[in-house]
Amino acid sequence: MSIWPFKTNFSLIAENTTKYYMELKSRYKERFTDDASSLAAAGILDAQNYIFPSPPQIDIIDVIELARKCTVKDEEYIPMRKLIQYSDNTQSYRDRKSSIADLLSFEYSEGPPECTDEVFDFVFGLELLLFQADNKKFSPHAIEEACRSKYETIEKAITQTMKKYKIGRGTLARATTAFMENPALEPLRNSLGILP
Repeated sequence: MSIWPFKTNFSLIAENTTKYYMELKSRYKERFTDDASSLAAAGILDAQNYIFPSPPQIDIIDVIELARKCTVKDEEYIPMRKLIQYSDNTQSYRDRKSSIADLLSFEYSEGPPECTDEVFDFVFGLELLLFQADNKKFSPHAIEEACRSKYETIEKAITQTMKKYKIGRGTLARATTAFMENPALEPLRNSLGILP
């Protein structure tokens, strides 16, 4: 038995967040001023059971800041997959499974075009927030290591969802519509930069 009770949730969180993101980007594209606001809205929809209870287990500001951080491109931005791949490559060298030439010739593999660095980084960060809220007995470092070890699972879930999900159908589509149309949520939408 694994010490990680949420092992099967890596894919589930990635799939649901990606579905919400696709619903928002496809059906409400004109209402978003930037990609950060659509990612934040997708994260809030997926993490709503952690954000809206009183007291919240996840602060909504953390989701918004995560979305902004994942979409800002500056010279210091390094995609999470690049960090993970480089770390894996370095560990392989330390374990004497590869040579110094392999380490020095490291090339970043961006992954499938459906899974951009921004979307991957956001989903990965949201998974960290959700798992930390659910698993107080594990350190944040241990949770991050578990997520890093499953980065390919997360990437695959995002990619497959982007390819196969049918927009406008099912529970997540209805939840997205409720979020975007409910008058009571207008202040929240305004704070995210979502246009009326």
